Amino acid sequence: MSRAFKGLAALLIPMTVLITSCATTPDNEGRASYYDSAYNDHNRAPASMTPPTPSSDAASTIDPTYMRTQADYHFSMGEAYSLDGSRQKAIEAFKMTLVYDPASLAVRLRLATEYLRAGFISESIEQAEEVAKKDPKNVDARLLLGGLYSAMKNYDKAVVQYEQVMKIKPDNLEAPLYLGAVWSEQKQFDKAVKSFESLAKNPDYASPHLAWYYIGRVRSEQREAKYQKASEEAFHKALKIKPDHADSALALNSLYQQRKQEDKGVQFLLRFQKEQGPNVRVAELLSQYFIEKNKFDEAYEQLETLEQNGDDPLSAKLRMALILIEKKIYDKATAKLEDILKEAPESDKVRFYLAAVYEETKQDDKAIAHFRRIPADSTYFEEATIHAAYLMKGKNRLDDAIAILEKGLAAKKEAPQMYAMYASLLDEKGEFQKAEASLAQAITKFPENAQLRFYYGTINDRLGNKTKVIEHMEKVIELDPNHVQGLNYLAFTWAESNERLDEAEKLARRATDLEPKDGYILDTLGWILFKKGEYAEAVRLLEAAVRYQPTVSVIAEHLGDAYMKTAMSEKAFDMYNKALQLETDSKKIEEIKLKIGAINGQKWQGRAPAAASGR
Repeated sequence: MSRAFKGLAALLIPMTVLITSCATTPDNEGRASYYDSAYNDHNRAPASMTPPTPSSDAASTIDPTYMRTQADYHFSMGEAYSLDGSRQKAIEAFKMTLVYDPASLAVRLRLATEYLRAGFISESIEQAEEVAKKDPKNVDARLLLGGLYSAMKNYDKAVVQYEQVMKIKPDNLEAPLYLGAVWSEQKQFDKAVKSFESLAKNPDYASPHLAWYYIGRVRSEQREAKYQKASEEAFHKALKIKPDHADSALALNSLYQQRKQEDKGVQFLLRFQKEQGPNVRVAELLSQYFIEKNKFDEAYEQLETLEQNGDDPLSAKLRMALILIEKKIYDKATAKLEDILKEAPESDKVRFYLAAVYEETKQDDKAIAHFRRIPADSTYFEEATIHAAYLMKGKNRLDDAIAILEKGLAAKKEAPQMYAMYASLLDEKGEFQKAEASLAQAITKFPENAQLRFYYGTINDRLGNKTKVIEHMEKVIELDPNHVQGLNYLAFTWAESNERLDEAEKLARRATDLEPKDGYILDTLGWILFKKGEYAEAVRLLEAAVRYQPTVSVIAEHLGDAYMKTAMSEKAFDMYNKALQLETDSKKIEEIKLKIGAINGQKWQGRAPAAASGR
């Protein structure tokens, strides 16, 4: 389907439907009058008014009054059912009307319309064709058929119907419009333009701006410069006739976008909005454009129009709140989000954003309360639970944080990130066995999740299960060859056990390529080279590691060891003292003190006693 005419083609049937539900046609003169549309209710019969039953002698004589009354009743019921949306019942009622008034083409056309509304295209065509066959000059039937054939993409047949209408009734204004749409669908652009021009120049046509708009849409499909110019001129003609025609304004902007004249299009829409607006569709487009360009003040102004005049003010309010968050105007963002929640308290998305603002503004209790109100079936539940637990941990309420995650996992098992954080909190509490059991369950549920498997490996390291550490870190790298943490952890594990040092070096170098400024990774590579006896290179890397991670005791200690191996005992002494100040583990503190003591001992041994000087 031609992109330009998707909208117009979609209108063909609905517009025709309204036309076809007309009043009395010549064939039913003298009979009951069947009123125009399913949207009207002129002769609807009350449910209590059942049609009169025939007298006992009606077997030999058909009473015309009885037949007319029956037809009226069933037609009225059909209209009533149609109004109620009971399509099948309406169809049956109109079919019963034809039983009592089989010659009525108006009823048959009404039945065709109801078939169409029920989605029975073939049946609708059958009834409309029957009307056109019996009354070749029936304009309503032919307009309906044209729309039906267009819907079936049988454009040649549609053209025949519309051309017949124009022959029957040359002053008909619908047929040229629909015919132009069909020509456009068939890429016969010149014919389409000719059809629309006939409307634009017709003094009886009440909406000539629409004709010029459609001409502009047709020509915009043709990429040659002359047609693009004709398209622009047509849109301007439409706007000259009807300056507030938003479709033409938006189409003209689209034309400018195609030409890479983005600023020209935006400035045109802003001028249109100022002079003819506010228009919600223009505001929607401009707000989105300005958001994409990070022009939040301009976007906010357009969103205010949508908030006041649009069909979905809550959506506009939410986007306004997000802009306020982006600009760090948290008090106004909070007020806006709270206002939305009053109108839509079930919106978990809005509640999540409100909680996030409270978190950002250090209102932790409010943030936790809102995060915890997000239901388990929400897409925000997992992240909300993690945030609530994190905030609770920050309040030094580790047990409460763990309880939040336990409740969250009970409500939603398919939540890998909750498993990960739950294990990290148990790790922090020293409950390694419980953390290991939880992660074992998690990697069974999510065997392809590299991060969960990484955490499982680290917990096993805490438990001293080196075999499992290596097994699962290798699996991590298999699942994600660029998993920096996994590469580094496995390399360091091998370095610490003084095995597979060449493989460890390869892993550490790959990790360094991915994160060249990570102090921990530089420490791992430097430590591996130290283990391999490449002390000079080890010193260079470990010095870089200390620069990037100056507050990590073990890195400072490693550099001290490397200095010792390269006969730089003064530097080693300083680095060991730095490591000592940073260390918190009592066992490690004693180890570092021994190294410092060894250097002091060397200094003492190197000093000659006074008696040895010969004085």
